[in-house]
Amino acid sequence: MNPTTLIGILRARRWAIIITCIAALAAALLLILLTPKSYTAATDLLIDSRGLDPISGQAQPGRITGGYLATQTDIIRSRNVAIKVITELGLTSHPAMLNAVKLTGDATRDQRVVLSFLAQGLGVTPKRDSSVLTISFKAQDPALAAQIANAFAQAYMITNLELRIEPAKQTSQWYNQQLTGLRNELIEKQNLLSTYQEEHNILASSDRLDLESAKLADLSSMLIAVQNERLNSQSRSDQIPNTAPNPKKGQLDTRGLDNPQVQNLAATLAQAQARLIEVARQVGENHPQYKQALGEVDTLKKQMDLMLELISGSLQSSVELSQAREEQLKIELTRQKDLVLQLSRNRNEVALLKQEADNAQAAYDAALARSAQSRLESQIATTDVAVLNSATPPARPTSPKPAITLVLACVAGLLLGIAIALGWEWFDPRIRHPLDLEQGLGLVLLAHIPAIYKPATYHPRRGSAGLKEAKI
Repeated sequence: MNPTTLIGILRARRWAIIITCIAALAAALLLILLTPKSYTAATDLLIDSRGLDPISGQAQPGRITGGYLATQTDIIRSRNVAIKVITELGLTSHPAMLNAVKLTGDATRDQRVVLSFLAQGLGVTPKRDSSVLTISFKAQDPALAAQIANAFAQAYMITNLELRIEPAKQTSQWYNQQLTGLRNELIEKQNLLSTYQEEHNILASSDRLDLESAKLADLSSMLIAVQNERLNSQSRSDQIPNTAPNPKKGQLDTRGLDNPQVQNLAATLAQAQARLIEVARQVGENHPQYKQALGEVDTLKKQMDLMLELISGSLQSSVELSQAREEQLKIELTRQKDLVLQLSRNRNEVALLKQEADNAQAAYDAALARSAQSRLESQIATTDVAVLNSATPPARPTSPKPAITLVLACVAGLLLGIAIALGWEWFDPRIRHPLDLEQGLGLVLLAHIPAIYKPATYHPRRGSAGLKEAKI
């Protein structure tokens, strides 16, 4: 089908198109007249996108994301908010609702009906690249539409505040319950620490372990000194029996005895023995001088033996005293070691108990601070939502829209008329152009008589009977 044929079809079936357009316009006009007028009221809410915590003043990144506005939209559309609107405005008994929905007096059924009515008329639209939410409501009564839009804004603000306060209240209650146990635990730990210190006489202001450790070091030093003294006395005592005359000179070997009197007496005895040998060589052993010199030597030897005996007794007594002192120091040292070890264990136990008490104190302080913060959060009466523009009763209805409806009806009627014309032509084809005759019969058209007023048409099914008389 070429454009010329299409134009011919539309011109031939123009009355069908015109009638269809008129019918569509009439239907649209009837729809406009029968459709009740609806009014849409809108209120704008400003959402604080900074997301500042009112207690700490720190930013909350979760509120800055794009999903935050979508979440607020879902909250506004929630059943909780709608029930608050119904309760606030008393919609189940509102006079304007009697014209909008059918109320039966059954509270449960009427609430479901009103909830359905609110869900149908509510609209929530976030502004592009903005933190503003628009709450709109569509109703037949302009005043009712404005009241419901504003009520949704107030109910949303209350719900938003409740959603922030309720978790804080629950958190505060939980922390209050935990504080009792933490307080009891702290008191128990502190009592254990105090009791242990009292039982073991541990003062917090002094460190007895250091003093006892210094005393232990002093005892160790004293024990070493006593042991050295005993060993020295024992060595000197052991050297006395070994003291013998010098085989070469006939003298006593007293070098191991550190005693000036013994040394002097040994020197005198040596001189006497030397003089005795000299006298024996000069006068002989029977001479009185020799006898005298021999008597001196014997006397000196007796004195030496007596002195050595006295020194040996003194050294033995010193060794015994040193041994007794050594045993006593060992006992005291062992006792002091046990005391130091016990004090060390006590200090470790005190440190552990103190650490447990400090941990309990830290846990209690942290819980107390968090409880105070949660209590403040649960008492906050501010929200991050503010009403930017309140809804007012609209002066003009939003539906129906006569101009748009008529234009759309005209366009729809025109399209429907064209479709009817083409369908009619499909079931009742006509020759609208010489090219149609050539295409239909497969013959070459030699000539045709142009119409002056009304062109003659040829009906392929009726043959020549289908030709209408042309007016020339």
